[in-house]
Amino acid sequence: MQAAAPARPEVPEVPEHRWPAFLAIAAVVAADAALPSAFGAVPRIVVPVVAGVLALALLVYNPHRFNRETSLSRAASIGIAVLLAVWNQVEVVATIGALIDGAAEPRFVLLQALRVWFTNVLVYALIYWELDRDGPVARRLPPVPGVVPDFRFPQEEVASFRGWRPSFIDYAFFSLSNMMAFSPTDAMPMRGRAKALMALQAFTGFVLLALVISRAVNILA
Repeated sequence: MQAAAPARPEVPEVPEHRWPAFLAIAAVVAADAALPSAFGAVPRIVVPVVAGVLALALLVYNPHRFNRETSLSRAASIGIAVLLAVWNQVEVVATIGALIDGAAEPRFVLLQALRVWFTNVLVYALIYWELDRDGPVARRLPPVPGVVPDFRFPQEEVASFRGWRPSFIDYAFFSLSNMMAFSPTDAMPMRGRAKALMALQAFTGFVLLALVISRAVNILA
């Protein structure tokens, strides 16, 4: 009788790299500073500077991997994501208003819409990344029985990926897919708050793309 194959050991919980999330924050801050905005210089400077200072402080605390966390560092990390998300939604509303109004210079408005769409992908990736299973540090800890994750990734259903945990790149790809396909194409939302965020992101992406296409057609015509 053939002996049963030994169970495959779980993958060691290696802490997640800091740099992908940090570079995403830097890209959002740089885009806010470099590309057209519906707002003046002061709000465009204040929000990126606050987010940048918090991100640099977290980089000093965990320079390479997310191997530790305090209540203060957790609050700062969530604060960055919330600050950028709220600011981006304000920019979305202003951009939609500019696209509908039609009074602003066309190239300025189209560049503004492109920037907002791009930053929307990264900002929602940060939100999903911080929200799911209490963030990057907690996701590497043993799962708590009875706690439902916000998102379920296909790798978690495959035996050869036993012990796999999503990283920021997975949430960034998921965010991009949701903005372009307006529906989940990779991970599936498991909780109401995740579904509400996905719905808001998909609706925002759809409205922006529809108005940009309409404005581009009018310009070419």
